[in-house]
Amino acid sequence: ANCLPSTGAHIETFESAGDEGRQLAAKAMDVVPSEGSSTTRGGDESDLTPFTPGADDTECGGGVADDDARADATSALPASSASNSGAANEEPVYDLGLASAEHEALSALRRSLEHDGALQEVRAALVPGESLDSCLARFLKISGWRPKPAEKMLRAHLAWRKVERPAELFEMSGGEICGCPDELLERYMPTWHEGFDKTGRPVVFSHYGKFRFKPVLDAGVTVERILRLHVRNSERTARLCGEQSRRLGRDIPNALIILDTEGWDPSNLRKAALDWAKGIARIDQEHYVERMGHLMIINAPSSVHFFMKAISWLLPERTRHQVQVFAGREQWIPALLERVDADQLPPEYGGCKTPAS
Repeated sequence: ANCLPSTGAHIETFESAGDEGRQLAAKAMDVVPSEGSSTTRGGDESDLTPFTPGADDTECGGGVADDDARADATSALPASSASNSGAANEEPVYDLGLASAEHEALSALRRSLEHDGALQEVRAALVPGESLDSCLARFLKISGWRPKPAEKMLRAHLAWRKVERPAELFEMSGGEICGCPDELLERYMPTWHEGFDKTGRPVVFSHYGKFRFKPVLDAGVTVERILRLHVRNSERTARLCGEQSRRLGRDIPNALIILDTEGWDPSNLRKAALDWAKGIARIDQEHYVERMGHLMIINAPSSVHFFMKAISWLLPERTRHQVQVFAGREQWIPALLERVDADQLPPEYGGCKTPAS
């Protein structure tokens, strides 16, 4: 009853697996993988390259009511802005649509951080285009709008940034971070940016079906380095959000994440993969807070469903409700096109965007 069919049905939201999930996780840690093979879409997609519309990347079936808004949402990131490692000189201000109690919590958090200079540290850590209030609101939101827990999380985050130095990782290639050829990561761990959704959020793809841990680990890459690569990718996604906020003049705090699991190798269910999944959950929950607006897992075989069920207990309950799992192409393409116009997606994902020449 827990298996997804090979085509057709999908699971709308992701619920906690409880004790069953922990048992599945423990079982998965005992599985020994065999090396798999895969291909990649090519290029440097693991670098989350900003989408640049080509001459043919115009309306092609998705439709948009406001052409100016579409032009803003789909324009490429300026190279100078994308490489800026600090906040903009003039701090942006966006209407966050907060209720009065949320405004009070935001003001209380500001006051708590001001007395010892921590608020200025938060300002220095903002990605270009992000407002201070947007950052504080993300930490308040995950803390139930309680200033004290949010302050504790923010101070721990600032300490983490001094150690991990994500602004420096942002400038590095995947190969430099992992100590292996870039081509190995492009083949076995492809991740890339592909346009924007209808609300202006960046759309980030990871082709988990092509992920193969064994050849990467055999090349001497440790799980710790793979997690640092995730920090780099998360930092790039955060900066895409900041640039979109600046471009559109409104807060874009998070991204639409697509995990394509077509070709998933069940041998990935090994201890290293569980350590990696736990590490990603920790990084996202503690440092890239509220950066995932929605997660769609597509082309999911039953083994992926079991793997996700095994790790679901690592995720907060509210986050689980932001996840959809789809088995069949005939189900996820309409769902994806509800969120993203066709001219933002390549044909293999139901769109009509052509590669930039």
